[in-house]
Amino acid sequence: MNVRNCENFHDALIAQYRDLIHEAIIESETEHKTRMDLGKLNSKLRLIFKAAKYDGLDEATISELIDQAMPSTPLAA
Repeated sequence: MNVRNCENFHDALIAQYRDLIHEAIIESETEHKTRMDLGKLNSKLRLIFKAAKYDGLDEATISELIDQAMPSTPLAA
């Protein structure tokens, strides 16, 4: 595999895991999207994390994808 193909594969893999993380977040939201089932989300993210490591993504990359995907909420004053 040449360098360009490796880069394309890596980029596609990252995009795939970005989508999986986004789906996990959506599936963990309550019906009215006012709360999130953190236990359900944690279980899903653990499986995604393990699969990503198996597929060759390093921990820093997958952690960054998770951080980017998490919805931000204002901090209570």
